[in-house]
Amino acid sequence: MRHSISKAVALTLLLAVLSPLNVLASDVKNLEISVVLYRNGDAYVEERWDIDLDDSDAKSEWYVKHKAQSGMRIEDLQVEGYIPGKNGLQKFETLGSWDVDASRDEKAGKCGINNGDEICWGFGDYGRHQYVVSYVLTNLVKSYDTNDGFNHCFVDMNCDIENACVTIWPDDSINISEANTRRWAFGHKGRIEFGDSCIVVTPSETIGNGKRIIVMLEFDKGIFEPAVKADKTWEQRKQEALDGSDYSSDDEDWDFWDYVIAVVFVAFCLVARFLAGMLANFLLYVLWGILVALWWIVSLAPLRLYYRRKRIGIAKGRYYRDVNPEWSLVENRSLINKLSYFFNMNEENLLGAIILRLISRGDISIVKENWKGKLTDMMKIERPVKRVSKELEGDDRICEQVLKVLTQASGSDLVLQPNEFEAWGKSHYGMIKEVVDALQVDVEDDYINKNGADVFGLKAFLEDFSLLNERGIMEVKLWDNYMIYAQFFGIADKVRAEMKKLNPEYLDMSNLAKNLELADAGFTDVWTDVIHTGVTSSIDAHDKKTSSSGHSSWSSIGGGGGCSGGGGGGGR
Repeated sequence: MRHSISKAVALTLLLAVLSPLNVLASDVKNLEISVVLYRNGDAYVEERWDIDLDDSDAKSEWYVKHKAQSGMRIEDLQVEGYIPGKNGLQKFETLGSWDVDASRDEKAGKCGINNGDEICWGFGDYGRHQYVVSYVLTNLVKSYDTNDGFNHCFVDMNCDIENACVTIWPDDSINISEANTRRWAFGHKGRIEFGDSCIVVTPSETIGNGKRIIVMLEFDKGIFEPAVKADKTWEQRKQEALDGSDYSSDDEDWDFWDYVIAVVFVAFCLVARFLAGMLANFLLYVLWGILVALWWIVSLAPLRLYYRRKRIGIAKGRYYRDVNPEWSLVENRSLINKLSYFFNMNEENLLGAIILRLISRGDISIVKENWKGKLTDMMKIERPVKRVSKELEGDDRICEQVLKVLTQASGSDLVLQPNEFEAWGKSHYGMIKEVVDALQVDVEDDYINKNGADVFGLKAFLEDFSLLNERGIMEVKLWDNYMIYAQFFGIADKVRAEMKKLNPEYLDMSNLAKNLELADAGFTDVWTDVIHTGVTSSIDAHDKKTSSSGHSSWSSIGGGGGCSGGGGGGGR
């Protein structure tokens, strides 16, 4: 017995000594997987790997295992990546068979499939390198009795992946939406959401140490024509995955007492709310305000913010008369919020500034059309956008994203009526959420230190516009930017009135000014309220859907059983 204990202690100490070696192992900085689904159930997969290869591993290749493929095959494997002595991504030679025991030099610039289920390629040298791996995964989507679908593990590695993302697209002959597709993700914390005609899985944690990316999609019949029929019913497949997950469909049915408790609890809440009344709510708000004020005083937040503003150069009477082309509206919104004492910037001001920029660019015009018996200002899409280029950055990208949403919501006539956006948004949560996320930027301190004084200086300049005698015909683009930032700062009506007095010629030269002259007073406020209400309704409608129905945006750490796909990988 004593001898057994000694062996156990020795083994424990040995593992403790060896464990740091695993920490030094190669890891993945970033992994982006794009999956295109074909009507016959096949999928084209492209994986972009950013790998930091550690020479302490003394390894010669990278491999990704696809176990339990259930009738699937890996075909048409291609790899592009680093080859020692050459610059840029180079196309690898695809071998008919893969020799795991070949040397590192022999594997350099080559790829292949080992044992039918391992994608392998030689990394050639240590250090940080990028690789693009593409292949066809046959029969991913299978035909089931009531639905078509799959439950597949896309990532299950023996190393850490710091950032990962899986995007699933239909090909041009297929249309998937929240109306005909249900979605689940397992094996990690994160989100699974509809984007622009795609489904995006984004973990919020490092993938490794047992964390995986498993995706289950359920499609209505008729979208696909899968070549393979599954050997289980869809309900069996789905329940196998949902068992042990955070989704609610695997909960036991409620019995009589569950309903009794629920009814009693709801009744109690209603009575308590009635008894609390308006006075209690008022006192609660007062108490909350006092606590916030006390926290500000105790934490010295106002004093620290005062010295920060002073250090950056924000001062009364300091004007800035230009609009820096490197500025971004969304970043400046974050800047304003971080340098303001009490209140954050109104979201509708930011949206209004974006709309004015779109009008200034000629992407949108204002038209008057009959609506509910009277002439009403509406937005006409002059330059429809269906896809946003990945090369765009900053305000140009934000404007294109907003324009794409407005294009979709405006329908075939490309004229957006006041009630169209809210109705459209309730069934297009993915596109709405994509824009909302793009507007939520947390600006870096370097940007604040560099631009903070100038942004607040422009605000002071516009507030005192009439006092500065800025007369004469100036550059139209600059005055358009004044209008846009006046809306951004919430002083649009005041600045616009002063502009008409100081430079009436501007009204004839600017596309933005002409459109606003055509519209009724308050056009921007009305339409930003319409869009803001539509966004809120879209999010509320989405949140009402239950997670077990396949509409949840959150992934589950547990569950995912019965999946095909991953099963280890890394350097060896």
